[in-house]
Amino acid sequence: MNQSKKNLLILFLVIYLLLLVWLSSAWHGRFISFHFFDDLFEWEYLDKLGHFFASFHLGLYFYRVFGNPEDLNSSAHKKWMCFSGFMLLLPIEILDGFAENYGASPADLCANGLGSLLCYLHVSYKISAALAPKFSFHQTAYSLIRPDLLGSTFAQQIIKDYNGQTYWASVDINKLTGKKIFPGWLVISVGYGAEGLLGGHDNVWPDASGKVVDYSHTARTKRIFISVDILAHELMRKNNIFNYLFRPFVILKFPAPALEFNVERGIVFHLIYF
Repeated sequence: MNQSKKNLLILFLVIYLLLLVWLSSAWHGRFISFHFFDDLFEWEYLDKLGHFFASFHLGLYFYRVFGNPEDLNSSAHKKWMCFSGFMLLLPIEILDGFAENYGASPADLCANGLGSLLCYLHVSYKISAALAPKFSFHQTAYSLIRPDLLGSTFAQQIIKDYNGQTYWASVDINKLTGKKIFPGWLVISVGYGAEGLLGGHDNVWPDASGKVVDYSHTARTKRIFISVDILAHELMRKNNIFNYLFRPFVILKFPAPALEFNVERGIVFHLIYF
């Protein structure tokens, strides 16, 4: 590893440690003895998709930056680089295990492992390389109802307000079929989200004074989206301006028209959805 990559690794680890400190204050709150918690069926599975997404992209980042990009067939290289996402998320799960209002989640660990596994497959096989997990977020009014749980600032809401999160699977049809059906930079994207989530399982909770707050009239609804996305790496190759402009969309879904399938509201067309 050359000196520039060593410096980058040190910078990454410093940011990572600062993030752990921030999470311990913004997310976890008071700590108690280590314990487990089964949250598999909470938040309409969106938190599990978040773990999957983070593990995949952390592993892919380490694979591309700190590995040898020419040595794609090294099983040892793929093993350690792609599963670095699982290892980096493990301390967060341990923090959850000591947090009073949370607990170490076996389901989270499984989601982290699956994200790392997809990363391994993504760099190993052509059919898996055609699929890329993406993320998008928009602020919602639900965080105003429960800012303590869903976040009181934008940074907190990105990770805590599941109503505004959408997880996408962007599929490169050209790579999948071996035929040029779409422009090289255009892919199809299928998204999943939910709304009306004011609690993990339901919308009834006690407030600080012990009074029961009942929002059970607010429907908890799953949302499926079909949209288009850009293949950022294809556009980033064009010029230096594009390199900076499209770099965030390596992991973020590009804002675009979307068709939503909603159990409560039927089929909804969004001119621009993010």
